[in-house]
Amino acid sequence: MKKQISVFLAISLLLVALLSGCSKTPVTVSAPEWETASGTASGFSYEVPADWTTTEDVTGQGSVIYIPADADVSAGTSNVNILVQNVSGQKAASMKDMKAALESDLEDQLISNGFEKVENLNVEELEAPIGSVCVVSYDTYLSGMKFSQTQFYPLIDDYIVVITATNVGEEVEPSVEEVAEYMALTLEKAE
Repeated sequence: MKKQISVFLAISLLLVALLSGCSKTPVTVSAPEWETASGTASGFSYEVPADWTTTEDVTGQGSVIYIPADADVSAGTSNVNILVQNVSGQKAASMKDMKAALESDLEDQLISNGFEKVENLNVEELEAPIGSVCVVSYDTYLSGMKFSQTQFYPLIDDYIVVITATNVGEEVEPSVEEVAEYMALTLEKAE
């Protein structure tokens, strides 16, 4: 199970490299306490639940993976990860181009990476203080297990940022999708 989750996280981050309108209403998220996470290699900060912890980045790509405080990592768990990569001199994709790429290529990419099927693919746009965020959600199946993912792609010049909520069917409060969205809404570049 842990290996399946690790493979799933690795494939999710691979999508970032492969994917160089939509409209979504932000949710209101409440948690016992939120804290600012900062110090990512690129200098971004964002809010996360104070009682969530980080775990090892199994991909080696520098993502930060957040898990609920009472999660059993050995059994696989729902989580939120953020990957920030500096791509100096590269303009962010337009929302139109990002949406077209996700709608036309994502399902084939997931299937070619070993997933058995993809369902419920949906692409939307979210406006955040940092700018437009492309949001894609879908369900995938691997070895008979269902994974629901929601990915937030803030469209920022000079950076590829992907915030991914992976839900393996656990009841987590706030939900991993709400935490990922709140991270996207509170994402800031350090001056």
